[in-house]
Amino acid sequence: MITGVLTALLGESMILHSSRIFTWFVLFFVINSTYFTILEEPGLVSKFGDEYLEYKRNVPRWIGI
Repeated sequence: MITGVLTALLGESMILHSSRIFTWFVLFFVINSTYFTILEEPGLVSKFGDEYLEYKRNVPRWIGI
């Protein structure tokens, strides 16, 4: 879902030549990246343990990266 929102924001900023929408795109990406790595992932590791760590090793956080 987050990737879809990011794609929509980036597309809107390009089509409308909007630096404000592009700024929101960057801010949204930074906020979500920070939230996932600092708050969400440690909770998932404590809840699911090795199973989540294996999942994390095999599935990229963002599209194929």
